[in-house]
Amino acid sequence: MSKTTDLVQRIHDLNHAYYCDVAKVSDIEYDGLVSQLHALEAQAGESFMEASPLLQFPTNQQQAFPSRRHTTSMLSLGNLYSEQAILEWDESLRKPLGVPTLSYTCELKIDGLAIALIYEQGRLATAVTRGDGMEGDEVTANLRTIPELPVALPEPLDLEVRGEVFLSKDAFEKLNQRRTAGNDPPFRNPRNAAAGTLRTLDTSEVSRRRLGVFVYACVSGIEASHHSAALDQLTELGFPINPERHCVSSITEALEYCRRWEPRHSELAYAIDGVVLKVDAYSTQKQLGVTAKSPRWAAAYKFSTEQAESCIRGIELGVGRTGVITPIALVDPVELNGTMVGRATLHNFEQVRNLDLHLGDLVTLEKGGEIIPKIVSVARSARPPNALPILPPETCPACDDKVSHEDGEVNWLCTNPDCPDQVRERILHFCSRRALDVETIGPALVVQLLERELVRTSADLFRLDVETVSQLERMGKKSAENVVSGLERSKHCQLATLLHGLGIPNVGEKTARLLARRFGTLQTLRTVQHEQLLAIDEIGPVIANSVASFFADSRQQALVDDLLTVGVCPQEEAILEADNPHFSGKIVVLTGALSEARDVWKQRLEEAGANITSAVSKKTDLVLAGENAGSKLEKAHKFGIQVIDETTAQTWLNL
Repeated sequence: MSKTTDLVQRIHDLNHAYYCDVAKVSDIEYDGLVSQLHALEAQAGESFMEASPLLQFPTNQQQAFPSRRHTTSMLSLGNLYSEQAILEWDESLRKPLGVPTLSYTCELKIDGLAIALIYEQGRLATAVTRGDGMEGDEVTANLRTIPELPVALPEPLDLEVRGEVFLSKDAFEKLNQRRTAGNDPPFRNPRNAAAGTLRTLDTSEVSRRRLGVFVYACVSGIEASHHSAALDQLTELGFPINPERHCVSSITEALEYCRRWEPRHSELAYAIDGVVLKVDAYSTQKQLGVTAKSPRWAAAYKFSTEQAESCIRGIELGVGRTGVITPIALVDPVELNGTMVGRATLHNFEQVRNLDLHLGDLVTLEKGGEIIPKIVSVARSARPPNALPILPPETCPACDDKVSHEDGEVNWLCTNPDCPDQVRERILHFCSRRALDVETIGPALVVQLLERELVRTSADLFRLDVETVSQLERMGKKSAENVVSGLERSKHCQLATLLHGLGIPNVGEKTARLLARRFGTLQTLRTVQHEQLLAIDEIGPVIANSVASFFADSRQQALVDDLLTVGVCPQEEAILEADNPHFSGKIVVLTGALSEARDVWKQRLEEAGANITSAVSKKTDLVLAGENAGSKLEKAHKFGIQVIDETTAQTWLNL
């Protein structure tokens, strides 16, 4: 082990020197040392040394990932679901170009997350998630943990590439085994696991999970006339490019590529869900251009969904934060999309009734993006004699309280607010990313806190101290400090995120933002009247009743009081005094290239009372058109819909 120990210490020293701006060796020499250590660790097995520099990447100890705008938009791809659709797409490209055939690059569609990677002077400088396509989270430190991704290039190039971060099937299984052993819920699928890993602050944990990446495009920095040639150059620079890519000279050959991989995709070590077809010549790509959402010169052929048959052996019941009881079917283990499954989601008992499910039924399972498949049909002719129907419970599986169900509703509810499962889920929702975003609070920790009666409500979390948390299972002092500091940071939150975190029935993120903008402060909302809520165009009677009832409830009033007492301090919002007369209640569509990010315009218009939709229809009131507006503008003229430009919109908004 002496050779390894010496190598570990040398890389530690070089890391320290580099992050102190005193580089002692060239980038190439540094990468050579790292490659040696990767090889030694691979021989010794996973994580043989806690002190390995491959598990420790110096950072500025940032507590959240900063947002960063993309240099060019990260567009999504249009989907094709049949061979006929592929042929029609090819024809739609060739016809305006006046050419008999087009050459394509065919690439496997990795089921992961898109990432933008920026290199400066040959060194990885920035990694940004796709986010909303305009801006994403900067996750550079986490991308440095991927062994296959070069931190330094053999040439001092300034370039940007795009890639797909993923988790292999083997790494996914091992990760879920560890989570299950630690009483944490397993990730639903490799893509969700990769997404959660990218947002993990602890780079040693990120490294342990073994993310992978395939680079699929070069945005800038390489001179090439064709996409396939650019990929070849990226390969020479050391980038991980998927080896199964193939350049074809016609759509017929592209179809053959799709046919070859569709029945074989489960054989791969990583998940794919289709094939990406790209026009190979950059000059032709430029001619074809892009829409607001996707490039015209590329599309994704999506594989058909795999199905399997199995028998229902039992039913497992779960209780959500609002008391909704959800059934899960326990089925005989069966292989689906390359993994063994033993459970199937049923959503609610109305679906159980519609499918007429009985114990012992032979059912067809279908697995889409979730790790838990769904039941799509029942073989009633194969039903065993005396099979028992699956019925809703009369009492809650978690607290044994009576279950409530109203005629016309699809859900059965536990109405006991102290139901332990509801309490757990409410606290987890309060801490979730789209609420107060307390990343250090997870299911296993919440279970311990509830079992030891250290918390009863979300407010109790803020009374925890390092000494108390450090005494819990699998929680050392450092972890406890992270938990407490994460809670402390979350006290200073946006009003909208607090409203969402409170879990008001029927109030999602969008409605929470609307309420925050219309009423400005939590104190004002606490005294809001039903009529005031109904006066807002976007709010109907159901949401108005939910909000008014929530803040009138003595139990919820006590929770809000307690949150304020422990220091939760939502920021005040600038109140929108009135809707803009030009946009209030109007259905607006954005199209073309706008001078500012589309999300900026969307937020402005929504704040002015507009409803933003993606498609032009006869119900559309206004179309805001930028440069190079296409079919949506034509449709607006056809329907006689008013079209405005950015200058007019800015005038109407008093910008």
